[in-house]
Amino acid sequence: MKGNGSRAKKAVLATVLVIVFQGTEKVGIYDDQPAASAALWSFVEAHWDEAHHGPTPEARSEAQLNLFFAGEGDSYVIAEADLGDAAQALGSPL
Repeated sequence: MKGNGSRAKKAVLATVLVIVFQGTEKVGIYDDQPAASAALWSFVEAHWDEAHHGPTPEARSEAQLNLFFAGEGDSYVIAEADLGDAAQALGSPL
């Protein structure tokens, strides 16, 4: 089927991790959810403060994430995003 000269939209999926912690925002783009989760846990483990969060738990858990991000304004989001629209708007051939 011939189009009207416009290029077909190509989906370019990525996983985005946004961390807001102690007033600082960190955004990362990853190939998939496991890579974003690994980056999240690396961040949590690097910034874990026993004085505020208690001893580091033996195993990773949702409860540990809830405790870590319990501060006012602290949060994280892992979401899938289609970067195709952004690439198209920038004229990139993704």
